[in-house]
Amino acid sequence: MATGTKTPTFFEETGAFLASAPSRQQLLRFRASREVQKRYRELLHRSSEGGLTSEEQHEFKQFEFIEMLLQYVKARIRAEKKKK
Repeated sequence: MATGTKTPTFFEETGAFLASAPSRQQLLRFRASREVQKRYRELLHRSSEGGLTSEEQHEFKQFEFIEMLLQYVKARIRAEKKKK
């Protein structure tokens, strides 16, 4: 990653993906980028040590909420596929 380049948040990454009007298959395949996954692991580790700033806590909670929402959407898509 280039110096000064900010890693996008999961919120930004997911928002950009959803704005592209993805197909159901694309939704099922969507995952956070490696950079975002790395950031989440860092926040998770620091959270377990109680060392997150309020801004980082917000980012961490956003990640968890978005991940839960995506898992729900993916489960609904899979359930609809089984009905057909």
